Amino acid sequence: MKAWKAEERNVGRMLGGARYPANQGGLVDVESPTIVAQVKHRKVASLAELERLALEMEAVGDARQKAGVVVVKRRAGKGTPTPRLVVLTERVWRRLHPTSPAMPDEAVEAVA
Repeated sequence: MKAWKAEERNVGRMLGGARYPANQGGLVDVESPTIVAQVKHRKVASLAELERLALEMEAVGDARQKAGVVVVKRRAGKGTPTPRLVVLTERVWRRLHPTSPAMPDEAVEAVA
């Protein structure tokens, strides 16, 4: 089994959902009752790419009334463990955590 396919299955279990076969889910690799996710298992992924993917998944999640996230795991080589990272936009975070303190727009842009 390919490493990326195994990673999608692992993420499916982690999220309490199921992996879509490559030709069925479109942008979505994994879907649970509350989350849609795209899974990336790569040696390199730029911040700009992660931002684009997070925005795409936010839109897909909105359409399905679920949280859209990107789950990334870096391939560091055989036998070198790396953590999974869950990437989501601030908007998705605030939907999941509505009591989070608000940030002024200027502060949000300064952080970005």
